[in-house]
Amino acid sequence: MRPVDHEAESCYSCGYSDFQASSTYGSNRVMLNRVTDAAACLRKHDRDELAAVLDGLELRFPQMLFCAYLGNLPSHLSLSELGFWLLNHGQVRGAEYARPNENAILLVMDMTTKQIGISLGYFAEVLISDEDAYKALVAARPNLINEEYGEALQTIFLKLAKVLKRNGRKLRKHVSGKQKSKKVEPPKNILDLPPHLIPGISSRTETETKRTA
Repeated sequence: MRPVDHEAESCYSCGYSDFQASSTYGSNRVMLNRVTDAAACLRKHDRDELAAVLDGLELRFPQMLFCAYLGNLPSHLSLSELGFWLLNHGQVRGAEYARPNENAILLVMDMTTKQIGISLGYFAEVLISDEDAYKALVAARPNLINEEYGEALQTIFLKLAKVLKRNGRKLRKHVSGKQKSKKVEPPKNILDLPPHLIPGISSRTETETKRTA
């Protein structure tokens, strides 16, 4: 994982260009729910259990943003591109000030290719390594194979929460060092994207880890 320089035109590691992505998918800000199930693959029971897990994580880590997007992506849009774009151009409802997107842990799942990825804001990536993210994805593999998508997301979030607990000192230092609210402009018009791409989260940088489910 490697952060992207704010002044760089593209990611040093993967060559991702936010300018190029914005010209393709749009540059305005958009909105997401905490869990956006654009593919309609989660049952009500799954959604309720996942919401309870995320509520608990937000109480334990009030400075971190936990969110997920599940959709059927078009062939030209990869998990890494979508994750990075969402982290740069959107906002999760209710998280504008308490949990900035630099602290985001975003799970992106493509139901078309059956792939799932983890995208991190540039502070979150200081706390979670490639190996940590990979282990979390591997732990959820049995659930993914059995199409237990709600359980898979819970497993990944809970595994990453253990990593955050281990690095709690860094979290405390971050909170005490910089908690200034910024005035955020209201979202502009929703992007002209395929219907299954319901947008949103905002941040400045991101690093993505992807594995095939």
